[in-house]
Amino acid sequence: MLEETTPLLGRQQKATRWLSIYWLSAVVFCLSAAGAFLNVPLTRLIEDNLCSRYIQQGAPTEELCKTDKIQSKLAYLNGCLPLVEAVVGLVVAFPFGVLADRVGRKPIIILSMIGTSLSLAWELAVIGLPRIFRVQFILAGPLFAVVGGGNTVLLANLYSIASDLVVQSDRASTFFLMAFASLVGASIGPAISSVFMETFSPWVSAFIAFFANLVALIPLFFVPETLSPSKQDSDSDQESEDGPHNFRSHLSQLLQLGSSIASLKSSSLVIVLATFLTAAPEVLGTSQFLAQYISKRFDWPLAKTGYLLTLRGVIHMVVLLFTLPLLSRVLLRYQRPPVKDLTLARASVAIAAVGALCMAAPQIGLVIAGLAIHSLGSGLAPLCRSLATSYVTPQDTSKLNTVIGIVQTTGSLFAGPAFAWLFETGMKLGDMSLGLPYYGLAGSFVLCLVGLVFVHPPAQGEESDEP
Repeated sequence: MLEETTPLLGRQQKATRWLSIYWLSAVVFCLSAAGAFLNVPLTRLIEDNLCSRYIQQGAPTEELCKTDKIQSKLAYLNGCLPLVEAVVGLVVAFPFGVLADRVGRKPIIILSMIGTSLSLAWELAVIGLPRIFRVQFILAGPLFAVVGGGNTVLLANLYSIASDLVVQSDRASTFFLMAFASLVGASIGPAISSVFMETFSPWVSAFIAFFANLVALIPLFFVPETLSPSKQDSDSDQESEDGPHNFRSHLSQLLQLGSSIASLKSSSLVIVLATFLTAAPEVLGTSQFLAQYISKRFDWPLAKTGYLLTLRGVIHMVVLLFTLPLLSRVLLRYQRPPVKDLTLARASVAIAAVGALCMAAPQIGLVIAGLAIHSLGSGLAPLCRSLATSYVTPQDTSKLNTVIGIVQTTGSLFAGPAFAWLFETGMKLGDMSLGLPYYGLAGSFVLCLVGLVFVHPPAQGEESDEP
């Protein structure tokens, strides 16, 4: 009788696990939509706050807020926010990662959501109370990441739950589903936010983003905790016996991370890892900074720029869902997987460079065309991640992904201030120089392309056998 019911039970368990994955994807969708919903209205609210300090008579209109001085301050505030967030993330991510292996994934995810909500609440309070706070105090908002570890810990634990829920053969499909949910949220968020900004107020869009972040807790309630009670108990016993030693052990593993990868002595892998330094500048240059750039240069209301961000998201989805998979299947007939990844990565970074160069143009039509062209190169990061894994053994893959995360965070440290400085310099020089931030972005992609030219894929017998 057991043999007859076991397959049925197995199917039920698999169905239950996939239902949990769908709920987990709903969490990712809510968080992604909330972040995309917030970018443009937050920029408009900060701009309005800055503007009110310089316009003494009457309420400041958006047209009066486009002076170079106000836009320069706005660019630096928008640029320093991710800088502070990255610094705090580097400090607190590791301790909360260790804690997640003690108390479970879901408690840390909930703490992270609370921390991000407190951060946003602080920023909105600073903007809404200009007589009490100077707007520069919004830079203290990312400090609330000490509650839960911020977005870095949040995403790491979401993907850890996903990995725990499915067998290894289903992980690629699971990550694909979660990435798709994130793309959908990032695509529809800016357009809906723009509608509310035009119809009502940027405050309405900002509050919707705040509550959308909290709504993510609802689908999370239906996601099971994947850290088994027995492991929690054993970890608790071990921590009580030699807690300081255990923490030092985890810290030692972290410090050995770089040497573990470096021991491979692969210059090609180092070059591939260096391409991830462009991830943060690319995201910033095609999100909130792009909104400010277009609004300043072409006298667009910030609300309308949200529609362009949706255009980018839609093209991004088409590239990742259809174009790259199709090209991959075609190239796999003639090339090994690492060679295929390298070929597509080189093409992607070349397209991204051309698109960024067009975005520096003084005509809005060319800027929009450049944004569309640049979005066609959006496969660079996943292609380089796939290429990087071909240089390491399966047991080193998690370490490699951690190193990639550190490199991306390092890019966040300089991306915001660099964009702000280039933007300020461009406004001082005027004319074609207004596109200076995108000349810089294009230059970073050209450097990536030059580096990838010198990359050699691993030989047939050396590549990773990871499924």
